[in-house]
Amino acid sequence: MADEALRALVVEDDTANRLLLRRFLEREGYEVAEAADGPAALRAVLASSPDVVVLDLGLPGLDGLDVLARVRADSGLPILVLTGRDDDDAVLEGLDAGADDYMVKPFSLPELAARLRALLRRGQAVPRRTVVRVGPLTIDLDGARADYAGEPLALTARELGLLAFLARSPGRCFSRAELLEHVWGSTDEWQAAATVTEHVRRVRRKLGDRGADWIETVRGRGYRFAADPSVLAADT
Repeated sequence: MADEALRALVVEDDTANRLLLRRFLEREGYEVAEAADGPAALRAVLASSPDVVVLDLGLPGLDGLDVLARVRADSGLPILVLTGRDDDDAVLEGLDAGADDYMVKPFSLPELAARLRALLRRGQAVPRRTVVRVGPLTIDLDGARADYAGEPLALTARELGLLAFLARSPGRCFSRAELLEHVWGSTDEWQAAATVTEHVRRVRRKLGDRGADWIETVRGRGYRFAADPSVLAADT
């Protein structure tokens, strides 16, 4: 029996671009659903149960960033955003809202296909150990939740995977390229290393005042989870 085709959702308000993406992805072997505006995108996520989403940020009805934030609030669905703005602010807006990767228009269709394959490998990137515990920090991967001394941490699926990967190896420094490989299942050839930087920033922010102490920056090398047990001590 043939393997079941992967499902892609293309969210693009420009009819010609949407058709181009649909035909290309169908040639790549995907089953493709479409949406032309923000509200339709949210309905399509529920109706088509896609494996991956290609999301244009410039949407009518509901902005692409709002769509991204609503989907990301309760789903780890891989999402690649398309933007016509080639500047750092546009990229960071998308990453901060929960995008896994981004491409600036115009873009290469073969590169798009490669980036989607990298996103779809993400589920194999982080070994599935059910619970990771370091001091008062508990990360339950199967339960998709984490808490510090019993206090829930509001992390997305990708942020949870990043924190779990680092927490498994306290004191060990990982470069951004290594984190792309192990957490995203990607490489810096296909995915910007800024993706890692932004996700680290978001995890630190959600950890509160202790975030920068837990996830340390090693200048010129990358990031590591704190090895000093006193850093991880619960607040009193």
